[in-house]
Amino acid sequence: MAADGKNQEAKDQEIKKDLLSWMSDPFVYQREGRHDPFEPFLPQKLLPIDVPAEELTGMRRFEPGQLTLVSIVFTEKEALAMVQDSSGKGYILKKGDKIGRSGVVSDIVPNEVIIQQQMLTATGEKRTQAVEMVLRKEGEN
Repeated sequence: MAADGKNQEAKDQEIKKDLLSWMSDPFVYQREGRHDPFEPFLPQKLLPIDVPAEELTGMRRFEPGQLTLVSIVFTEKEALAMVQDSSGKGYILKKGDKIGRSGVVSDIVPNEVIIQQQMLTATGEKRTQAVEMVLRKEGEN
């Protein structure tokens, strides 16, 4: 029986030794041709640039989708458009007025106001997008 106890004690020592050697050997990630899973898909230089916070005033406080086109008036000199915000307050727009963070009223035609917005894509490319505010007839939604 004494021999069995020594054999068991030797086995326990061997198991402890194996466990300690396994715990002291840290895991190492082998890249060898693999993509790093923690690296962003787009390089940092291609991500959109943060626009510094500025206090927006007048029509720059509203994006085109927040306004409703109410009427369009043509004078001898220029075309004017009246828009309303959600509270019912009215504003006058004319060609060249800035609206929102990056929009400019590019044209006012008999049934709509066309706004050109500068957009920055994820790759850093500047694009212009036309947003149309359509004049609805009375009773239309």
